[in-house]
Amino acid sequence: MSLEKIIDEFWEQEAQPALMDFIRIPAKSTAFDSQWEKHGFLLQCCELGQRWISKVLPQAQTEIIKQEGKTPCLLVDIPSNAASNTESIVFYGHLDKQPEAGGWRKGLSAWSPVIENGKLFGRGAADDGYSLFSMITSVFALKKLNLTHPRIIGIFETQEESGSIDLPYYLEQLKDRLGEPKFFIVLDNHCGDYEHVWLSTSLRGVISGTLRVQSMHYGVHSGSYSGMVPDPFSVAQALINRLHDPATGFVKIASCHTSIPTRRVEQLKRASDVLGDLVWNHAPLLEGVQVKHCTNHEILIQQTWNPALTVIGVDGMPRIEDAGNVVQGAVAFRLSMRVPPNIDFKAAQQDIENALTTNIPYGCKVTWQYPENHPGWSAKEQSACIENLFNKASQEVFGKEAVFTGQGGSISIINTFEKLFPQSAFILTGVLGPQSNAHAPDESLDIEYTKKLTAVVAQVLSSV
Repeated sequence: MSLEKIIDEFWEQEAQPALMDFIRIPAKSTAFDSQWEKHGFLLQCCELGQRWISKVLPQAQTEIIKQEGKTPCLLVDIPSNAASNTESIVFYGHLDKQPEAGGWRKGLSAWSPVIENGKLFGRGAADDGYSLFSMITSVFALKKLNLTHPRIIGIFETQEESGSIDLPYYLEQLKDRLGEPKFFIVLDNHCGDYEHVWLSTSLRGVISGTLRVQSMHYGVHSGSYSGMVPDPFSVAQALINRLHDPATGFVKIASCHTSIPTRRVEQLKRASDVLGDLVWNHAPLLEGVQVKHCTNHEILIQQTWNPALTVIGVDGMPRIEDAGNVVQGAVAFRLSMRVPPNIDFKAAQQDIENALTTNIPYGCKVTWQYPENHPGWSAKEQSACIENLFNKASQEVFGKEAVFTGQGGSISIINTFEKLFPQSAFILTGVLGPQSNAHAPDESLDIEYTKKLTAVVAQVLSSV
């Protein structure tokens, strides 16, 4: 029996039913469930995974790591089945979920799994509850065929959607037990389509904070005071424009830019050739609205390696229906600056703060508070040989080379992993493709693609 056939049968008979049970647990991440410890849903997900692994792969050692006040974490340790193979590979995924979100299509809901047209619908299926079940499926298939594999470790946390606050603490405790892994496989990532294996080789970072501008103790009548007193909204606009050009989006802070490695530029060119207009046409643009760059390659570079500023929240302005003729006393803006990897991150943070808080027009009172800052990440040279293994496995399973691209968002825990395990390589891949709708209504997992990606992972494991 072939590797892919074993994976297909095991997924249908064992992994998928267990994943559906996982979907039924309303295990919202801590940011969305203040009573998470009392409800116990995060722990239930770990317990479900532990029971299932013990049933289908008894060779695996499992442990639920927990401490009062901290979210639980499921640790899986599968010994190598070849005495000569002393390498270890670590898988990472998460078992916490985004909240329900309204607007699920009729017949679908967040906590009731449904299989329809080759997709498994339900919250957490693709983001990324499948990761645990995919890892175990790949190992099961190798053992079924008597193929060797290295030591395999799985770390499945329950706070990723809230920033992985507790995981660094656990990693410090686990560092000696994990040793020096050859590489990490992070199964919480995007794919551009369902026809290729997609590997992310970079992540943008984020510098975020709240800009508050105050000119008066309270708002005043605009007819009597406009033109006399500083409008904090206008002053805030002027400060934000120090960071970027509001029309082109070009970021003016030099420390937020970096030189893009030639190899990454070439990889992004191939990725844009594969995707074509899929680089941008999934955006819900109104008819007649254009994207900000001419070519798909330029768009992909802008999304992944260039800085970009977004205003993501406003406070202090009334709703339209409540808006009187008033100059507001104070306003606040939540700003999010996406920045590329390989910059002087501390310098960029300081330069942004300086631009927003010095030489303030009219002496208005300005604060820059509540930062949420995560540096970007770029794969190091030691990843190249592992990337080649994935490329070879992709050709065997998909009949096509893997595609290497970047990601515009952040996964802050990657930098923690890299700091603790500097000699390890990191592979970021996943199943979050078109219409998978992570975080949104109708989240779904493409079942056949998941099986094929699992087969790729299995082949890589057997090649180490």
